Amino acid sequence: MPRKLDERKKRRRQRKYQATLWWYNAAVQFALRWRDLRREGNETGAERITRHLNSHPSVCHNHYRLNPSNFRIMCDELKVRGLECKGDVILEECVGMFLQMVAQGTTMRGLAEDFQHSEETVWRYIHLAMSGLLRMKRDYMKLPGPDAQIHPKLREGTEYYAFKDALGAIDGTHIPAFPDSEEEFKERWRNRKGNITQNVMAAVDFDGRFVAVLAGWEGSGHDSLILRKALERGFTVPEGRYYLVDSGYPNTHQFVSPYRGITYHLAQFRQRRMQNRYENGEELFNHRHAQLRNVVEKAFGILKGRFRLLKDMHQYKYDFQTDIVLACCVIHNFLIRHPNSHGDNLPEEAYSDESDGSDTDDPSTSGVGHMAASSGRTDAQRGSEMRDKIRDLLWNSRCGNAES
Repeated sequence: MPRKLDERKKRRRQRKYQATLWWYNAAVQFALRWRDLRREGNETGAERITRHLNSHPSVCHNHYRLNPSNFRIMCDELKVRGLECKGDVILEECVGMFLQMVAQGTTMRGLAEDFQHSEETVWRYIHLAMSGLLRMKRDYMKLPGPDAQIHPKLREGTEYYAFKDALGAIDGTHIPAFPDSEEEFKERWRNRKGNITQNVMAAVDFDGRFVAVLAGWEGSGHDSLILRKALERGFTVPEGRYYLVDSGYPNTHQFVSPYRGITYHLAQFRQRRMQNRYENGEELFNHRHAQLRNVVEKAFGILKGRFRLLKDMHQYKYDFQTDIVLACCVIHNFLIRHPNSHGDNLPEEAYSDESDGSDTDDPSTSGVGHMAASSGRTDAQRGSEMRDKIRDLLWNSRCGNAES
């Protein structure tokens, strides 16, 4: 009897060993087959795109930052705008190359391997996709007109009603850059943190949508100087309306900045949230101003969190780098109009409220002084009066609520 039990145990162990060996061999064969598919290119670029679009939405989203339905909507809109692909490259493949490049930071060589085309072909079709996206800019990035409605966030009865005439916020952000200039001129692109960047100014509405973007400015350029250039190039603000800006800009009736020398950044207000008290109207104004202006910081954070290339730019022609920023802003606006079925799962730092621009509380900054001088004394006076009026409205409203 004991002898029979030993034989049964022995047979069980042998069957278990054979089963484990079978699964191990199957896993090895699968890994080798997958490697061969990647190396030998048995899957064409068109087949790769089709597989991603027909698989789980998260697969398409992880590669291109769009779910399959939004990917197809974008391709349809590009077709309407005249984008055509010839040869053995389909439109979805062309768009997928560009989206993977900006979303994953994939190099041209990596794209050539993934889509099984030469680097020259990949480069040509990426330019084609970008040209189509820049054509979409006319429909997806528009300045508000004189009849722009008051945003629901600022309507009567809200704590931000005093800012009812605000259209959004303006700020600058820095994108890593490789300028085409000679070595001695590259220092113009070195920002105050010592990095070679392009300074990008953007106006954002309270829905987080980019309404204007000025890209390609040197990293050493001051925000107020870039704003002045934007005004010279056609950036307009409807009469009676204004944008919220940080202390790096002068305070005018079109661009309302916070009070200098007063607590401003949200992190400073969070430290004393339990007290829920303000020393004066200027402090209350600065807090509400910072809460509203945070929309532009959040938009920049989402943009950089969504498109990895904006954090680690490759060494392309400088004009191409500038166009990449504009195209990414168009895709950002596209996703606001056509939101993904699930979130982007961006890290918490993507929603930071800390500016990486060149804002400063030093009124002697050359860029600020130049902008203030060009805007005229009347504009500065009107801006000061407007800011004081908003401050008084906020303070009186708070005191009235406290008494009641």
